[in-house]
Amino acid sequence: MQQQSGRRLLGGLLAVTLALLAADLAGSPVAAAVRGGAAMVMGPVQRALSAAPADEVARLEAENLRLRGAAAARAEDRAELSRLRALLDSDPAAGHTLVAARVVAAGLSAVGGRSVTLDAGSRDGIKVDSTVVAAGGLVGRVVTVAPFTCDVQVLGSAGAVVGVRVGAAGQLATVGPPTASDRVVRRRGTLSLSFVQPGTPAVGDLVRTLGSVDDTPYAAGLLVGTVIAVDPDPSLTPTRSPGRLTRAGTVRPAVDPDTLDVVGVLVARARSVPRSPAPTRAAPPQAKP
Repeated sequence: MQQQSGRRLLGGLLAVTLALLAADLAGSPVAAAVRGGAAMVMGPVQRALSAAPADEVARLEAENLRLRGAAAARAEDRAELSRLRALLDSDPAAGHTLVAARVVAAGLSAVGGRSVTLDAGSRDGIKVDSTVVAAGGLVGRVVTVAPFTCDVQVLGSAGAVVGVRVGAAGQLATVGPPTASDRVVRRRGTLSLSFVQPGTPAVGDLVRTLGSVDDTPYAAGLLVGTVIAVDPDPSLTPTRSPGRLTRAGTVRPAVDPDTLDVVGVLVARARSVPRSPAPTRAAPPQAKP
């Protein structure tokens, strides 16, 4: 019963609406009377709304902007906290003591190549040649330190050559920026891989740091990147690769320097127990004269 009443009411309203529309199109005075009545009803409401003080409107607009800014700041804080957790839970952080820092500037390194500036320095325990990592792997090394900031030479900068191991076999090689001596043109943002000893890299091989004494400047086992191309065998193309005896290739870095934000600086830990000396064989007994 209620559904039938609702349908009849809807039909009636629709009919009235169509009639008013037709009357308005025909220039009937009925439509003008309806508009006038609506104006009498809505006019006081509109005047009351428009009569709000200008300073009150300005206050509400300022409060709205403040709330939007606070919401954006909280969202950024949550995003940064998420990036920090990803760094602390990553493989590069495992087994190391690190100082978390943010990239606050980028430019050219004093020793050549690209660098970034971090908001942590000597007062945080950072020293020159400290290893810098991101959640994805190796970033570079610290080259200059101030009390509250430090500059990092990013992997791939001029002169940034790193000893590495390639693939599951751990073949010895080095990676660095592409140079004019490369016989293959490498894409922007990639690294040049050169084997120290005869070996055959394969596309997909992981490249990790060889490591340095006391993890300075590079800790061992950090992911540097992935082999994405292998140069032709130099023994098959001696005219194109004069003087080269080992294979070379192209490595895609594990960390994109254009997206660096939260990074970690590895802090070297002093040995609490001296390294045990290697055992030696006893000298054979001397025959008595």
